[in-house]
Amino acid sequence: MKDNLRIWPMKALAALALACGLFPVPVLLGRWLFPGHSLLWWFPFALAYVWGAAGYLLPKKFRVIWTVSGCVCAGGLLGVLAGVQSIPLALPCIVLLILLPPAWARPVWEEWSAGFWIIGVALHLLGQALASRPPFSGTQTLLMGVFLVYAFLTLMYLNRGGIRDGMHGAEKAPAPLRNRNTILVLGVFLIAAAASAWGTLAQWLDTAWYYIRLAIASVVAFFMRLLPDPSQGSGGPGGGMGDFGGFGEATEPSAFALFMEKVFYVVAIVLAAVLLFLALRVLLRKIRQLWKKILERMRLYAAAANEDYVDEAESTLNWDEKTQSIQDWVKEKMQKAQKQPKWEELDGRGRVRRLYQQYIRRRPEAQGRTARETMRQDTRLSPSVAGRFSDLYERARYSDHDVSAREADDLKKQL
Repeated sequence: MKDNLRIWPMKALAALALACGLFPVPVLLGRWLFPGHSLLWWFPFALAYVWGAAGYLLPKKFRVIWTVSGCVCAGGLLGVLAGVQSIPLALPCIVLLILLPPAWARPVWEEWSAGFWIIGVALHLLGQALASRPPFSGTQTLLMGVFLVYAFLTLMYLNRGGIRDGMHGAEKAPAPLRNRNTILVLGVFLIAAAASAWGTLAQWLDTAWYYIRLAIASVVAFFMRLLPDPSQGSGGPGGGMGDFGGFGEATEPSAFALFMEKVFYVVAIVLAAVLLFLALRVLLRKIRQLWKKILERMRLYAAAANEDYVDEAESTLNWDEKTQSIQDWVKEKMQKAQKQPKWEELDGRGRVRRLYQQYIRRRPEAQGRTARETMRQDTRLSPSVAGRFSDLYERARYSDHDVSAREADDLKKQL
């Protein structure tokens, strides 16, 4: 149970990838069947994801029961809440629940093959094409958001797969290498997402600039209200017009007020220019510091990557080493061919071990695994043959029990 809890976040992430890949199906189906109830488009499918991800915490013998009960609950709950016409919405939930248990037995980051990611991308592209049509209007924003999450998970999983393949049979890549690759993938994804949604970002920037101009205009209007109003008289607070109304002359703003108004305009322009200059100076300095940090990080990343991982292709152009390695390989093969006894000269234990040597020579991906793990993961072997082969090999390799030549001959025929 403790191991399940430790691995569960990664398995839940794998389940999220499956749910995001299949997400266009329930959304489009729900929009078609229940156009006025947007909650039914995605909420039952989200509940199925939670149910399926929780199944990993159960013992293996209870997972099938958990999956079957989840499928029954998905159909029954939708039938009770929304009627018989909502039963088709249970199909994506059932597919999600059925596909999850086999993924639990696979290693972390290897739950889904490359074909799964291609199918998910195709479903999302089809969903985006249908979302623009009237029967499925209103789903484009929801599908686009989930597609961004799915695209990010696709990049993450493909990146981890590339690192695993580049380790040449090693069990796990160094943690610094994996962390740096994750950061780089996240940066590339954010740049690509910003470029793809540039139209929306431009609208947001236009809106922000509108509010900034509105704020500046409000500040200027506030200071303008502090100046004397030219339409009023030059008298006291009671209004000078009443005092000189009998003369029938309109009062003019004083020369000092006009002078101060011009001074205010000049000072405001100078202050605005100074503030703009200071802001641009600070911004450029920060950009320069950020660029230096990025260059330094990239330099450190390149140096650390060279320390953590050595590319085996570096020495391919050294023809002397290549020639010597080929000569050594030929000499080793000739010595083995001369020293290797015939099949009939071997006892049962030696025959079983030779069978395993011939078997493992054709499977370089089995490096770092035990014989039992290799045979169980080999789809070309039936479970009975794989079990018999692994039992005989472990008995011949690790135990003191004898293996008869007849058992080895029978195994050879089965293989």
